[in-house]
Amino acid sequence: MPNLLPDWLPWIQPAGRLIWSTLLLVVGIVIVMVLMKPPIMKRPFSNGVAYGLYVIVPVIAYVVAVLLPDDANLWDWELDAIIVNLVLLFWFVHTVLLVASRNPKPAGYKATWAECYLGAVGVFALMALAYGVVPHEWMEFANGYLQWGEASKFVFRSNQSMLFFPWNWPFNLDYPALRDIVVSGIYVVLLGLNIVIFVKWQDRKLVADAAPAEESSTPAKRSRFGRPLRKGGRVATAGEGA
Repeated sequence: MPNLLPDWLPWIQPAGRLIWSTLLLVVGIVIVMVLMKPPIMKRPFSNGVAYGLYVIVPVIAYVVAVLLPDDANLWDWELDAIIVNLVLLFWFVHTVLLVASRNPKPAGYKATWAECYLGAVGVFALMALAYGVVPHEWMEFANGYLQWGEASKFVFRSNQSMLFFPWNWPFNLDYPALRDIVVSGIYVVLLGLNIVIFVKWQDRKLVADAAPAEESSTPAKRSRFGRPLRKGGRVATAGEGA
């Protein structure tokens, strides 16, 4: 199987697992954000066609890839890899559109056990990516390709001048410390995003209360017996109907 990432820059393929795990996390977050919104469009085809496209499109892509020459490439990127990436992109866009065009749930709908289990698995997968896989892959990339694990390498030392200022840095900063600062920033950003998503998920069904209609300042007309008149009616005088 070809490498799905191009080699346009020397660090892209060595950072492959970090890139793919980050993309999976972004895909999951986008799907969750779409789930928090009510359906925004009507599905133009049946559910059978919608689910069948998950299989039909890869089969067509496989046939096209078989017909292509083995050394076919575009912009120094193998066409087989481009086709696989296009299929993955289709799956992602198609899934988002299916979620955005889902059937609305009635008021007071209670989720089934299967839906609850599926949601729990999805949340666990996102948390595993956010707090386990992505930070781990960053550490592997930093220690391996970037060689930031050696304590003998410094970003700057205390005997060096601080940029253009006339004094030196007050401390040493080595590359392992910079690596740890980056991974700590990843945790902080993802934790904040996690809290925001939790809050918005809990509030997803809240609807702003409609402003109460202004009461008319003109009192309703009533008959001489105290009953309200119909619209366009007139007030009867005491002498009428006697």
